[in-house]
Order: sequence, then C-alpha cells, then structure tokens
Amino acid sequence: MAKTPLLGTLGLALLIASAGAGRAEGLVADAVKPLLEGTALSGPALSGGLLPQPVEVKAEKAKAVAAGAMLVPFEQSADAFTLSGEDDVATFTFALDGPQVSAGGTLNLAYINAVSVLPDTAKMDIEVNGRDAGSFAIASPNGVLTEKIAVAPDLLKAGRNVVRVRARQHHRVDCALDATYELWTKLDPAQSGFATAASSAFTDFDSLLSVRRNAAQRTDVRIVVPGALSAEALNEVAPVLQSLILFLNRDDVTVSVDDKPGTGPGIDLVMAMDRAGAATLAKLGIANAPRGLSVQASADADRARVVLRAANLGDINAAVLSAVKGPMADGLKTGVFEKGRGALVVDAGERRMLKETGYETRVFSGRLSRTDFTVDMPADFYPAEYATLDLRLHAATSPGLEQTAQLLVRVNDKVVKSYPFRNREGEQFDGKRIELPLRAFHPGANRVELLAELPTAADAACRPEERDDGKPRFILLDTTAIEVPALARIGRLPDLAALAGKAYPYGGGKPFDLVIDRADGQSAAAGLTMLSRLALSARAPLTAKIAIGAPSEGTGRDALVVSSQNDFADLGTSGKAAFPDADEVTASVADLLKPDPVHTASVSDGAAGTGNDTADLLQAFHNSTAAEEDDLSFGSRAQLWFSAASRSFGRWLSYEGDNTARVAPHGEGALVTLSQMRSPDGLATWTVIQANSPRDVDAGVQRLVEPAVWRDLQGGTATIETASLSLVSLPAADRYVADLADRSPGNLRRVAAAWFSDNFQIYVVLVLACLGLFAAWLGLTVPRKGVRSDR
Repeated sequence: MAKTPLLGTLGLALLIASAGAGRAEGLVADAVKPLLEGTALSGPALSGGLLPQPVEVKAEKAKAVAAGAMLVPFEQSADAFTLSGEDDVATFTFALDGPQVSAGGTLNLAYINAVSVLPDTAKMDIEVNGRDAGSFAIASPNGVLTEKIAVAPDLLKAGRNVVRVRARQHHRVDCALDATYELWTKLDPAQSGFATAASSAFTDFDSLLSVRRNAAQRTDVRIVVPGALSAEALNEVAPVLQSLILFLNRDDVTVSVDDKPGTGPGIDLVMAMDRAGAATLAKLGIANAPRGLSVQASADADRARVVLRAANLGDINAAVLSAVKGPMADGLKTGVFEKGRGALVVDAGERRMLKETGYETRVFSGRLSRTDFTVDMPADFYPAEYATLDLRLHAATSPGLEQTAQLLVRVNDKVVKSYPFRNREGEQFDGKRIELPLRAFHPGANRVELLAELPTAADAACRPEERDDGKPRFILLDTTAIEVPALARIGRLPDLAALAGKAYPYGGGKPFDLVIDRADGQSAAAGLTMLSRLALSARAPLTAKIAIGAPSEGTGRDALVVSSQNDFADLGTSGKAAFPDADEVTASVADLLKPDPVHTASVSDGAAGTGNDTADLLQAFHNSTAAEEDDLSFGSRAQLWFSAASRSFGRWLSYEGDNTARVAPHGEGALVTLSQMRSPDGLATWTVIQANSPRDVDAGVQRLVEPAVWRDLQGGTATIETASLSLVSLPAADRYVADLADRSPGNLRRVAAAWFSDNFQIYVVLVLACLGLFAAWLGLTVPRKGVRSDR
C-alpha cells in the first residue's frame, strides 16, 4: 500500500515527460518533488591504487563461462568491481525470478589480485541478503580465477538480491602506510554473477533486470524506429526510454538508434506506432504483440525486446503510466528509489548517520582504515566559507598507536581535515565534532572518505609473520553522522557538477528543449543517451521537448543542444539511409573509444590549439620574447610574485591543488566538448555538446556518461581528449544567477556571506580605506588642534 502514491507520482511525471505536456507543465514540480527526497544512489564509488588494466572479454568467452548455466550478472557498472586497501567492502545486486530462487545456484566471483597481497592471510567474506554465505582465500595474482560459492534457496528471494563482499588483505613485505594503496582485488564483471540452471526467458519487465552487458561492459539499449527520424518520433521515444532506464537503474547504458534490432546482449526498444509499425512487427515476427508496453522474447537468447504499440502520444503516456503503476512498480521501489546503497541525500538542517548508507560497524586491525560514502548536496547549494558541515565521530582507538596516528577526511579526492589521535593509551569519541568546510563540497554527488592512519611500533619492524589480526586498532561505529547547517540556496551557473549530480537546471519537472542539430541516428543516439543519464541523475523523468535544428531564442526555455560542426552537414540532410550501416557505425565508434597509445591525436603542451590561431601566435610570441627574471626590475618581480601568490591562494581556497593539467583544455585534440552558457538573449541556459561529426558526438557522449567520467564533471567546460580519452575540465570564468527560489532574509544573509567569502579582497580594500581615512583625519586634526602638554 505504501508504494502506490510514490509510483503513481512517477507515472504522472512520466506521463508529462513528452512534448505534448503543455497544459500539465505546472504540475510537474509538485509531481516530481517527492521522488527527489530521501532517495539514494545505487552503490558506493570504490577507489584504489595501482589497479590493473580492465579485463577484455570477448562474447565467445562470456558464453563459455555460462555454459550449462545461466549467469545472471551483477547490476553495478565495471568501476565498482575493485576492492582496495587492507579492508574494503563492495555491494552488488542481482535479480532472480521465483523458479530461479527455488533452484538455487552458485555465486561466481572471478577475480585477480595484486602480486603484493600476502596469500597467507588474505581472505574474502561473502554475505547474501545479510546472511553469511562463506569465504575463500585471495590467491590469484597471475590470472583470473573463479571461485564458486553454493547458495541455498533459503538465502535467496524473488527480485533483487544483495551481495556484500569484504576483502581483507595485507602486504607481503612493506609495512608502510603508502603500501596499503598497492593492495587490490579486482572482480571481473563479465564472469561474475549468479549462476543458475533455471534459465529464464525475457517475458516480463522483471526479467529485464538480468540482461547481460556487451563485450565493452555496457548495457546496450537500441531504439528501433522504422522510417526516417523526426522530432515527432523522438518525442514519442523519450518517455518510454526514460521509464526503462529508471527501471533498470544502471549507470552504464549506451543508447543507439536504428531501423533494425541489435545483436548480442542488450535490449531492443521497438517503437511500433500505427502509422508504420505493423510492417515492423511483421518483419520481426511479433505481429501479435499486444497494444501498449510489453516485453517479448527475441531470436537471440541474450537479447530482450520491449515493444510499444500505440496510435499517438496520448496512448504512449497511458501505456507508460500503466507499466509504472503495475509490472515496473517493485523494480522501481527496490532500484532507483532504494535507500542505503552508499549515499546520503541531505538538505539543510538534516542529520544523517553512516548506517543509512548501508555501512555496518566493523573492527579494524590494520594500518590504514578507509571508509567512503557519497553525500548528495542540493542542486542550488552555494559552497563557500559561511558555515561548516560537521562530522560527528563515534569511534575508538586502541592503546599503543604512534604519535603520528590521525584521522584524515577527504572530500572529492582532496584532504580537507586532519584530526590527530594523540592519546597513546587509546581514546573513545562519542560524537566528536570535526568541522568540514562547505567550500570543499559542490552541488550534487560528493565523495567523502574517512582515512584512519593507525601506525604502531611493530610496523617499523615489519614482520608480517608476527602480525596479530586479533588485536584491533580502530572501530568506526555506524552511528557516526554528518550534520548539515543552514545552506545558502541560489542557483549559479555554469556548474557541470550540478548537472551531473542533480541534472540541474533540467530536473525538478522544469520543461526544457533537447535540440539535435541533424536527424541522423548517431546524433539522435547521443542526445537520447544524455537525456537518459540526466534522468537517472535526477531519479525522475525529465520534461524534455525534442526538436531538430537550432535552439530558439526568446522563449526563456533552457536547452540541451547536441551539435556537430558543418563538415558533414550535407550528409545530415539526406536522410538516415545515407549513413553507414549500423554495424559499421558501432565499430567505428568503438575504435574512437580506444585510447591512442602513440598520443598523436592531440598536442598536450601548453601551446595546443584553442580555436584562435591569432591568439595562439601572440601568446607564443610573448612567451618567446619575455624577459628573464634576473633582468626584471624590483617592481616587476614583486608584481609577478604577488600574481603567482594570488593564483596559488585562489586554488587553495577552491581546493583545486596545483593540477594545472586538469584545468587546461587541449583544444584541437578534443573528441567532444560539453559546456554551459547563458543563451544569447540572456533568458535561459544552454548546455552544448559539440563535436566535429555525428560519429564523434556519439563516441564522445558515450565516454562522457561513463560512471568514472560522469562523477568527475565540474566547472563550466569539460573536454574529452581524442588521444587519451581523458577528461579535462575548465573552471567557469564567470557565473550568473539562474534561480533564487528562497528570498527569505535568512537565505539572503547567507548568500551575501557566501559572496563576500568568495570576494574577500573587498575586506582588504575596506581595511585599507579605513586606515587611509583615519590617517587623513589624523593629518588634518593634529595641526589644527595642536599638541597639548601638561607643562
């Protein structure tokens, strides 16, 4: 009974997510708001050091692994399959139906570990749905080894099952703290999962949760649209696609568009509208598919087929609403809306405990304890030095730790706080307040890591055989909490971190335009892939109206623009038939996504092209004719020193470090560029995805939405380099206010305080001005009054 209002609201949001939702747009914000509160991400972001290259698995190898049994894959993406450090936990989910639960099966964990891991003590513990399922020794440094753990039916349940994997490992020879970063165990996502002899055909929505990934470890969703692409067809696809992506709850989905089904593992979304759908269904052998939204078996046992039969957009909305309230309901509840999967969704004035992320209290006996989770901040949060986010530490240390023992807090991969453990007799923390600067956070998802460095005198001797794992050094309780202060709330753009974390400014039911500059399959696929990823970030369908051409000015509507330059403009107007075969396109995109080992596709030095040849030549001239520092005057040297100090201080304030390569775009070497800007009329925000050709924009978006890249988006512009496929971010030079919903005096005061903390130079100017005024007053008053004497 509790799930009906939630899913009914989602159905309403899906209903109005299409272009024809004009008169219902005023209801969108209220409909979607409950979906954005109290939800959590699907899993933690696991980090590690010195990781191996990803294991490449061909389709033949994956089928051989599953020979004689169906391998139900874990739903998490490939970057979540690494356990690093001395003690790490990963959580995975997989879906089963009733017959598969009754039959039981084996949990297959294919893994490889670092050669530095000591096999005598390394161990991996397994839990299935909160109950112990066994353990095994970690001892496979030379190749992938598959451990098979029998799982009885009483440990399983119909629907999503949760697996917790805990790896405890130590270094062979090195007892230094840094050596713990060399410890890793990596699971192979292609060969890991739940093996069951009770195979299940794709006949209902729940069975879609067990679809396997392709050889590139991506979930392939192909939209089958008969005939030429049009804005009408894409607007019909959008609500169905978004509901399917939210139901799958996978962050590694790649969308393609074609007029025939795909091959290999994946899902075909067949759009069979009455105007042209009968021939498509007959060609696919499913002419008897029912009207509405249904799941049909495919000729390929690894591939599912979702079929939509409808007459118009109204029928589509009704079919999506019916599916969301019916067969998709449980999958949505246990997937995208499930709590406790590694993330804390917070708001101003709230207190959240680690147990809400799924963390369980555990005793630690090693040198470096690492606990990570995600803090999901509001989309219009203004990070600045007007308050602190407090960590309330509930923990204890054992006697015998060295004086250098400490707790480090890292936010978004940067250390922002250290707290020393000074008591060598051990100490207990009952809600110890540790202040974390708000400036270290940004809107959307923030990675927080608690690092407890726990050296002892025995570590210096480095005798692994004398290690006593029965003597703990540290315990972190699940009642450790974070307390969020009153926040300054103002929407400031550009901000790609807010886009990636909360789909801002497109979330919350706000209508916007998705503009694709040409009607070809690759450009449309790039736009729909980005729309799907944003819907997953917002945990709700987006109200997008898709148009083909150029964005319109003067409407006041925000826009997401997918554009390629004019090199292939004549091809874009000749229809879909003029483009290469879909298999050739897929192969060429896959080639683009392979890094160039020779690094010939871009120039990585500071003189790389920026699109302005004259400016580049002038800069090169100034660099070559600049005077040596020894030849400069004292004033010039002082000016250079103050300029460098100011830049360094600004980077320190923003927690940017000194990673200049990260914020320097390489220009002509870009595969795709993602940037935010104010529209020319100043009334809206445009987010532009630009590349040199449809193939480039498709490949570039596929790289942008990869989980490891998506969560690192920040600043005002992001570029994917052609050679290395690495992400290069450029901070926003100027930001503008896009929204100020809270105009209360308290919020305006916090916004003002935040602005002054960003522009602290004003305080310096005011102090100097006051000193100047005092000096002037003193200079005028003393001569006038004279000097008094007691004599």
